[in-house]
Amino acid sequence: MITLTNEFTTVIVEKVQTGNGERLRIRSPRLGYSIDLDPIELEALTWQTVETFSRLLTTPFGPDDGEVEVRPLSDLLIFANGCEYGNE
Repeated sequence: MITLTNEFTTVIVEKVQTGNGERLRIRSPRLGYSIDLDPIELEALTWQTVETFSRLLTTPFGPDDGEVEVRPLSDLLIFANGCEYGNE
């Protein structure tokens, strides 16, 4: 287990074994958030730019209410077996 701390936050990082293999667990004890990432998810982080993370930190707990587009459920495309549901 590794604990990383700065003037803003503390995170705890540890390798855990799950039923689906090894994961890296990242926890924020102050906020009570946690995520388990598999190797491909971790690799995907390396594909990102600094700007990507900067945009994520603009609204770190999700988009502001004004930024969310609300659409009716009927507008969603549901795919089953590679076909749009209802148009097989």
